[in-house]
Amino acid sequence: MILRHRLAALFEAESVLIVRTEKSRESLQLPESTWQKTVLYQAESTQWPASLELKKRLDLAVVCVPAAELNPVLEKLSLYQPRALLLLTHYSSRAYDASQQRALQQWAQDHHCLLLGPRSFGLMRPNSGLNLSIQPQLPNQGKVALVSQSRTITTAILDWAQDANIGFSTVVDMGDEADVDLASVLDFLAVDNQSDSIILYLHSHPTSRQFASALYAATATKPIIVLKAAALDHSKELRAREEVFSALIRRTGAIRVRYLLQLYAAVKILSLRRRLKGTRIAMVANGDGITQLALDIMRHGSTVRRASLSMETIEQLADGAMENDQLYNPVVRYAPWTTDFIDRVLPALAADPQVDGILVLLAPDPYADLHAIAEGLIALSKKLYKPLVTCWVGEYSMRGLRSKLEQAGIAALRTPDAAMDALNTLASYHYSQQLAQQIIPAYPLGRPANIEAAKHIVLELQQQGVRQLNETDCAQLLACFHVPILAQAKPYTVPTLAPTCIHMYTDAQYGPFMVFGAAAGNLEFISSRTAVELPPLNRNLARHLIERAPIWHERLHDVAGEDVFRELQQALEKLSELISEIPEIKTIQIDPLWLSPSGLYCSKIRMELHPLQDPQNLDCTSYQHMAIHPYPRHLVQHHQFKSGQPWVLRPIRPEDAQALQDFVRDLSAESRYMRFVSMMRELSPSMLARYSRIDYSRELALVATVPSTDSVMADQAGDRVIAFVHYLRNNDGRGAEYALVVADDWQRHGLGSQLMRAIIEAAKSQGLSYIDGYVLATNDGMLALLKRLGFKNDIDKYDPGLRRVWLDLGGAETE
Repeated sequence: MILRHRLAALFEAESVLIVRTEKSRESLQLPESTWQKTVLYQAESTQWPASLELKKRLDLAVVCVPAAELNPVLEKLSLYQPRALLLLTHYSSRAYDASQQRALQQWAQDHHCLLLGPRSFGLMRPNSGLNLSIQPQLPNQGKVALVSQSRTITTAILDWAQDANIGFSTVVDMGDEADVDLASVLDFLAVDNQSDSIILYLHSHPTSRQFASALYAATATKPIIVLKAAALDHSKELRAREEVFSALIRRTGAIRVRYLLQLYAAVKILSLRRRLKGTRIAMVANGDGITQLALDIMRHGSTVRRASLSMETIEQLADGAMENDQLYNPVVRYAPWTTDFIDRVLPALAADPQVDGILVLLAPDPYADLHAIAEGLIALSKKLYKPLVTCWVGEYSMRGLRSKLEQAGIAALRTPDAAMDALNTLASYHYSQQLAQQIIPAYPLGRPANIEAAKHIVLELQQQGVRQLNETDCAQLLACFHVPILAQAKPYTVPTLAPTCIHMYTDAQYGPFMVFGAAAGNLEFISSRTAVELPPLNRNLARHLIERAPIWHERLHDVAGEDVFRELQQALEKLSELISEIPEIKTIQIDPLWLSPSGLYCSKIRMELHPLQDPQNLDCTSYQHMAIHPYPRHLVQHHQFKSGQPWVLRPIRPEDAQALQDFVRDLSAESRYMRFVSMMRELSPSMLARYSRIDYSRELALVATVPSTDSVMADQAGDRVIAFVHYLRNNDGRGAEYALVVADDWQRHGLGSQLMRAIIEAAKSQGLSYIDGYVLATNDGMLALLKRLGFKNDIDKYDPGLRRVWLDLGGAETE
C-alpha cells in the first residue's frame, strides 16, 4: 500500500471548499474529478452549508477574505475539519501581525490541519489543471517546479516562462510560512513524479537542519536551482551568513544563482539530455568578436575554462579545413557555414577526451543558411554524447531559430554572457553533486581521537566559568584530536611560506563553519581573501576548501610541496572532527598559521566556549549544533561469525552505490522477488541514489559487509555487501517503511535479526512513532523473524497476497 503524502491534501486535493468574497479577484480552476463547493463570504449573511456530505474528510479549504474577517471563517471551518488550509492574499489585506500568526498556527495545530500562508500567492499544478492562486491563467505544462517566497518574483518568472515556452509542473508561493515550510514542500517535490527539476526563490535564510536535510534528499534525484540575492544589511554577521549559506547550498548538491538572468539561463540548460562532467569547454563560432566576448567572461571568475584540444583532434579539424579557418580552441570558420562543416567538426570535438562540453556561437550571416544549420544541430545533438549549448547572437532573425532548437531540447541562448552563465550552471551542478557525495570516512584515519578526554577538559573549564581558553588548554584539545599544528612560534631557521589562517565561528542559524585563507590579522575574517566551508570535512572537502582560497592559487600552489598540502588537509580534517564532536566550542582562531616542510606552526591559538548548558547536551551523537549531520560512526559495529569470519555492520555511504547494485544483481530471482515484489534485476539510478545517499538525521540504511576477494565486487573500501536494511520516512511524516534483504549465501547466520534490531533502535532515537513494511504472505522466514521481534501482522486490504507488518515504537496510531 502506498501511503498518501501528508501534503497531498494541498497539491493533489480530492475535495476543495472555496471561501471567497464577491469582489475577490482570483480565478480558481480545479480538475473535473475534484469535488468542489464555493461559499461567498458576506459577513453576517453568509450561507454556510450544514454538511458537506463527503464520505471522507475534506482535503482542502481555500480562503480569500480580508484579514479582519478571518476569525469567523475559521470558526465555521472547524465544523468541516479540512486536512489543509490555503490562505490566499486578499486584495484589501494588510500584513498579519505576530499575534495573528500565532493564532493561525494554534488553530491549525488544534484541528490537525496543514496551513499554507497566510498571504500566499497560492499554488498551481498545470499538468493536473489545478489553479488555486491569484494568477488568472495557468502556465504551460512542464516538468519544472517553482517554489517562491515572493509573489512579485513568482509572477515575473511565470511571465518570462510564458514567452520562453517553458512549462511548470508545480508553482507554489509560501506566503508567511506560518505552518507549511520550505522543507515540507521540498520533501513533497522530491518524490513528485510530475517534477524533474526545482527552482527555489528565497527572500530570507531558511532554518538550518530541516531545510538542509530536505534539500539534500531532493537533489539526490533532481537538480535544484536556488536564487537568493545577498542581504541588504552589510553587517559582518550577515555577510558571513551569506557565505555560509552558499557553502550549505554547495554541500547539499544544489546550485545557487544571484540574478534572474542567471536563473533563466539555468532553467534552460537543465533541460539538456546530457550534463557536464567537467569544466573544459570547446567553442565553435562564425567570427572572432563573439568568441572574444565569451573568453573575456571566462577569464573573470568563470567556473568553466577553455579546453586544450589534443593534437589528434587538431589534425582531424585540419582535414577539410578552409584556408582562413582557426583550428585551435576556439574553432572559427569565417566563411558561410554548411551542415557538412558542423557534421565534421562537432563529432571530432566531442570525441576529444580533453573536452567536457561544446559551445556553438553564431551571429547572423546573410550568406549562410542558418535554418539548415539549426536543423543539422538538432540531428547532430542526438548523436553527441557530450553537452551541446548554442548561442544565437541577435534578435530579429535569430529568435525563431532559438525557439526551434529549444523545442528540440537544445539550449539556445541569446548572448555570450547568457551562454557562459548556462555553462557555469552545468559545471556548478556537477561540482555540487560531487561535494554532496562527500562524507567523513567510516573509520578514523590514523589514530582515533580521544573524545572523552576532550569532553572532560571542556566540562571542567565550563564549570569554572572559563570562556576564553589559555594556550595550554588549546594545545591539549588539539592534541586530543591529533591536529598536526605546533602551538609554538616557528623557529627562525625554518623557511616558511606566505602566512595563512584557519578560523572557526558559530552562526546563530547555521551553526559552526570553517574559514581558510590569507592571514587575517585585524581584517574581517570573511573577505575576498578567504574561503568558507561547513563541517564535517573529509580529505576531499578539505582539498576543495584550500583550493577555493585565493592565496592558494596566488602564492602557494607553485611553492607548497605535496607534503605541506597533505599536512594542511589533515589539520582541517582533524579540526573539523573537533568542531563536530565538541559542540561547546564557539570560536577557534589559528592566525597566522605558517606552512613549512617541517610542519605547521602557530604562535597564538585562541578558543572560546559557549556558556555551560544542560549536561545532556554533551551527548552530541545527534549533532544538533551542525547544519550537516556527520557520518554516524557510533553506529559502526564489528562482529564475527561462528566460523571466525569478521563482518561489519555500518551505515551506508554514497560510495557504496556500486557495491549495493552488485549485491542486488547477485540475489537469486526468488530473493529479489521477495524483497521488491517484482522481477527487477537491478536498482534504477533514482532508487540507487535514494538508498545510498541519505540524510542520517532522519533516515538510515545499514549494510553488513565482509572484505571482498573479488575486485569486480568491491567498492572503493574493498567491502562486499552481504545484507542490507533501510528505512525511509513515510509520507505521513510519523513513521518509516523498512526493508531487509540478506544475500542468499549468507542467510541463516543471524544477520537478519541483528540488522533489524539495529534499525529499530535507530528509528526510536529519531523519534519515529512506528516502522512498517510489506512482506509476501508466502515469505514464512521473514514473517517468523519479525514476529520474534514483536511486529504485528495484518493482511493488506489492497492486496491479500501481502502482509503489512508493523511495530509500534511508542507513538500514535499507525493507519
